[in-house]
Amino acid sequence: MVHSTPSLQEPRPFDLNCPRYCPRRTFPSYRHIPGLTPHPIKDPAGHSYGIDESTEPLVLSPEAWRTNEDYLYGVDLYNFAYWWEAHESWEGLWHHAEGDYRLFLQGLIQISAALIKHHMRMPRPARTLSTAGSDKLREVLLNLKPSTETYMGIDLNEFLSRINEVFAPFRCDSVPDEAYTSPTANPQIQLVF
Repeated sequence: MVHSTPSLQEPRPFDLNCPRYCPRRTFPSYRHIPGLTPHPIKDPAGHSYGIDESTEPLVLSPEAWRTNEDYLYGVDLYNFAYWWEAHESWEGLWHHAEGDYRLFLQGLIQISAALIKHHMRMPRPARTLSTAGSDKLREVLLNLKPSTETYMGIDLNEFLSRINEVFAPFRCDSVPDEAYTSPTANPQIQLVF
């Protein structure tokens, strides 16, 4: 079923009252939607155009996630519907990560991209990306020590359950409009400290 895209607006956070984990970093001036807003880095009107990105992110071990500002800022961006920007924040870390850490970050990146596609009413890419991201996070979960479900502050079982609820309608051939306008779950990331 093909959906017409109504005049697309910026995505809205699922919960405006969710906590900030890296409050000293400010949010960009807009949420980037590919093809609709200026590319943040490449377009002179982009919110991050001309910002020096030559500094490498401080790559900390997964155990040091509580002090990893790039990771925490990515969580803030994700929770406040800056999904493209969250992807960018985590991608810098992902390039230097290994093993489960790399898999975990790639899973979050793909879930963020899936939420952009969800917002843009693109069911096939939303399904593909959400499935790929969820599969990676499940693999990380399987690799954890017995009786452990938390990785880098995220209860993976609980998070995957909410992601599954949001994207379940996209596994059908026909996606009802309610799947876009009234998701059944809040896929926000709640860190456990």
